[in-house]
Amino acid sequence: MPYSEQTEVPEFRIIGEAFKTYILVQTEDKILLVDKHAAHERILFDQLKADAAKGVMDTQVLLTPLTVTFTKEEYTALLDNKEALRQSGFEIDDFGIGTIVLREVPVMLVNEDPLALLQEMAGYLLDSHSPTPEKLGWIYANTACRAAIKAGDNTPPAEQEKLVEYILAHRDIRYCPHGRPITIEMTRTELEKQFGRIQWHMN
Repeated sequence: MPYSEQTEVPEFRIIGEAFKTYILVQTEDKILLVDKHAAHERILFDQLKADAAKGVMDTQVLLTPLTVTFTKEEYTALLDNKEALRQSGFEIDDFGIGTIVLREVPVMLVNEDPLALLQEMAGYLLDSHSPTPEKLGWIYANTACRAAIKAGDNTPPAEQEKLVEYILAHRDIRYCPHGRPITIEMTRTELEKQFGRIQWHMN
């Protein structure tokens, strides 16, 4: 289960999408703008944390292992954190002379560029003196960000509906793993005040 309290989903209707980025949602008394990338990133982040807690990380063995050469410091940082990477779904081996071979990745990255993320992780792990749980959280967040729907992507209505349903079912979720808001809300009352249908009460 996701690391979030699940609540009853209110009735909602998707009324459009702005700039191929924000899903417009109407509930009984609110209009919501849902950032589809932030929402999907949070869903994937929750999924990674839940899978890791159960010890059942969904990974994909690469048919052709990928190799990349790092600086001596980055190379050492990756090997020193090999277990944390394994817990995050990344299986690496020492290929010698500063080169790392990547053999396995989280399944959600199969259509992405895992080497770019590995290079990003090398820089982070080199500079980070955080305990392992914080390192894992960072890796999960960046994995989710890479795998999530991007702003500007074409997102089928059924997929939009799943994103909105998850966010409405987990109302304690407000932000993506990197701290950006997932939704912006305006109540019907606030909207009608903006259009002068209801007068603002002056103090």
